[in-house]
Amino acid sequence: NTKSAVTMDAAARDDIAGAQYPSYDEDEAMFADFLKEHTILTTVNNSADDIDDVDDEDLMLEPTAEGKQLVRRTTCYPPHLQRIKNRDTINNSHQKTYLVEVPLSELVIWDAVRGLELAQRATKNATRYHELFCKVIDSVLSKMEVTGGGRRRGGAASSARDSIDVLMEQRQAQQEARQAEVQNNANNLVDDVNGPLGGGGLENDAAVLGAGNGTGGTATEELPALLMRRYELRVLPLRRPGAYAPFDVQFRDNDSTQYASSGSSAIQAVSLRQIRSRAMGHLVTVSGMIVRASDVKPACTVATYTCDACGCEIYQVVHNKREFLPQRLCPSTDCQKQTKHGDTLHLQTRGSKFVKFQELKLQELPNQVPMGHVPRSLTVHCRGELTRLASPGNEVTIDGVFLPQRVAEGGYRAMKAGLVTTTFVEAQNIIVHKKSYDDSISGSLAEEERLKLEEQIREIATGDDPVGTLSSAIAPEIFGHEDIKRALLLQLVGGCTRKL
Repeated sequence: NTKSAVTMDAAARDDIAGAQYPSYDEDEAMFADFLKEHTILTTVNNSADDIDDVDDEDLMLEPTAEGKQLVRRTTCYPPHLQRIKNRDTINNSHQKTYLVEVPLSELVIWDAVRGLELAQRATKNATRYHELFCKVIDSVLSKMEVTGGGRRRGGAASSARDSIDVLMEQRQAQQEARQAEVQNNANNLVDDVNGPLGGGGLENDAAVLGAGNGTGGTATEELPALLMRRYELRVLPLRRPGAYAPFDVQFRDNDSTQYASSGSSAIQAVSLRQIRSRAMGHLVTVSGMIVRASDVKPACTVATYTCDACGCEIYQVVHNKREFLPQRLCPSTDCQKQTKHGDTLHLQTRGSKFVKFQELKLQELPNQVPMGHVPRSLTVHCRGELTRLASPGNEVTIDGVFLPQRVAEGGYRAMKAGLVTTTFVEAQNIIVHKKSYDDSISGSLAEEERLKLEEQIREIATGDDPVGTLSSAIAPEIFGHEDIKRALLLQLVGGCTRKL
């Protein structure tokens, strides 16, 4: 028995050692290649001048399709990232935040094998791969040079320079000076045995510096990449096409099998009660109705502190956190060498980074609720340009990351809740299906269906009893009560026009 148990343990260890875990370094290199190599199809006008300007190698013709529009293949991400580097306006807008969409279907189109594997890993571990994609994009942007216009220190065009750029220049200059000073004095530094906390070397302890408090990140002197990031990254699920540049001019042919996975009609949204615990951390697509929307408020993503003792700027990343514990002790070398010091860090609001934040309450649609059940609801967190897109009463489809959330970060509520957590969806994309009757009819119905619907409406309006016909559609599962149904219908459509 002992020998068989040892054999089973060895076999289990071999299985664990042979398990294929994702290599994030390889995924970073793969995504960098995708940004560099991926191309999309754009339309070409049928005029003779435009056709002459296109090379034969770039021009892609359908051999058996007559009268179809000519298309050509162009690079996807490098021109868009160059516009972000140059701070060029997009569609004549003066927005300061640029949008970068990564549809996972484009990864499959780029490479049917490696791209599909990367898309599946990004779907199952969406938050980690969102940060990985941002890291690669930051690296690509740092290697780019500003094209056109004047140049300035920091790499942006002089016409697009603002107060944030000036602040970043000062921070980078101060950090370079501190790093040079530390490098020059590295050989002369001697560790203080007693330490600022009375011995034991507690000045380097993670609990003192706030690394393991669970309510905020580690406070460091290095500039976080999130502080200097001027774009928003949105990871779209499979079969969800991009809607913003450069995908706003992308040519998609429904008859082509290569772009069948990019059609918006192929993706199926699920109801809230179909999301289980196995979807935790995954990229999900849910549909429902917005029943409550909070006000748009600023949410802190990077907290900046100033030390009164040494004058250093300390940064703490608190992204995707509702609460955080402010730092008290300065982690710089000068403050750690002091034998006595108190709370020298002070939060600087103007030096911190805030993003727009809105909380939505999503509820199941009436046709998704089983008979006799109560509709379920789910909290949705919207950040940046995703705010103010939906209002109460809208039917929406939301792509986002299904994540857990603690009831409270500390205090009596956290002690009472224990290990119980709530769930929410970190929104990546919001599609509003019905804003008004005219918008829904013009956007979702074909010409024949629209004419047929108008004919049905005309028949009801010119019938003998239009009010009775419409009232019979209210609660059809309840027999009788015609007068009550007529009263409800008149209350829905009655009233006078309000002119302000």
